[in-house]
Amino acid sequence: MSRFCFIIALLCVLASPEIYSQDSTFFNTTLKTIISEVEIAGRIKPISNTYSIGYEDNAIEVRLTTQPQVSDVSYRYRIVENSFEGDKTYPWITTKSNEIRVDSLSPAIYRFEIIATSTINHQSSKPIFVEFKIEYPWWRSWWFWGACFVTLFGLFYGRERFLKFWADEEQRHYKQVTELELRTLQLQMNPHFVFNALNAVQSFILTRDSISANNYLSKFANLIRLFLDSSRSKYITLSDEIKLLSLYVEMEKLRFDNKFDYHFDISPDVNQFVDIPTMILQPFIENAINHGLRYKETKGNLYINFYNQGKFLVCRIEDDGVGRERAKQIQAKSRKGYQSQGLKITEERLRTFNMIADSDIRFSIADRITSTNDANIDVGTLIEIKFPKFG
Repeated sequence: MSRFCFIIALLCVLASPEIYSQDSTFFNTTLKTIISEVEIAGRIKPISNTYSIGYEDNAIEVRLTTQPQVSDVSYRYRIVENSFEGDKTYPWITTKSNEIRVDSLSPAIYRFEIIATSTINHQSSKPIFVEFKIEYPWWRSWWFWGACFVTLFGLFYGRERFLKFWADEEQRHYKQVTELELRTLQLQMNPHFVFNALNAVQSFILTRDSISANNYLSKFANLIRLFLDSSRSKYITLSDEIKLLSLYVEMEKLRFDNKFDYHFDISPDVNQFVDIPTMILQPFIENAINHGLRYKETKGNLYINFYNQGKFLVCRIEDDGVGRERAKQIQAKSRKGYQSQGLKITEERLRTFNMIADSDIRFSIADRITSTNDANIDVGTLIEIKFPKFG
């Protein structure tokens, strides 16, 4: 009975598939494949299951032996490659040599599977595994491409910053130059205005009108003080500008012996604390008085209105004087070489101011009455100055 059980157990062991290989040989549990030496790029390396190799050191030689040592043995090996392109399993290779040499491996992970087989009894050892990781060259590594990307990004960013810096510097210098031009033009207004005011004082003195001269000088001193206060800045509030203009028009009325009346009208919805460029409106009013109302045979009227029109604050200056054409004819006969520079300087100031402040201040000059052929009718002049509203 015990002999029968032993025979049954032996048959079960022999029938187990684990002891057979794919070519119907079976593993010998006593035969072992041993890696005795690993040489990489001509240099002996310590025995290990995994090796990491530089892309230039891709010549591998593996020397094998068996335990126990068998004189008549062959080796079978295959390579499983794992790379970015996917996995690839190469066919089995059988060799009598105990040296496996592989040259010129591409960057990837290679898994060597090695089996020793006795040619006498066709028994095979259990497979052993060794892995070689061939590194990618530095110019194909992720950190290299990352560094390249960062470097290129830095170069482009630095270039843009450099160009922007010089563009800003150029714009800053240009703005300084144009601001100096604006200040120069603003200073040119001072002697022009003072010249006209002193002419009026001189006229009162020559006519021995000391009371009018004293009254005019008093108003002139107040006006100069207001003007000096406002000339320190490029801007003035609309409220202060109206005070300055009121005093100026009152002086001009006194100078021309009440030859005209003036009317200020500020719309209730106008913000009188809004800032506008200094001394922009005065030359237009001066032009209306000196080139329109002063030549009128009867008493004239000057209307100065402020109102909102869409995105603009509008100053409308209107007179019922002789008009621009008749004023030119009269001036051509009475003046010898003198030309008023106030309006020309103001036009240059507006152009420069718009350039600096990226603004859009506009003005237009037209005849107040356009449909008449009667030379005796005073057509008058209509001026509109539009200031863009901010905020």
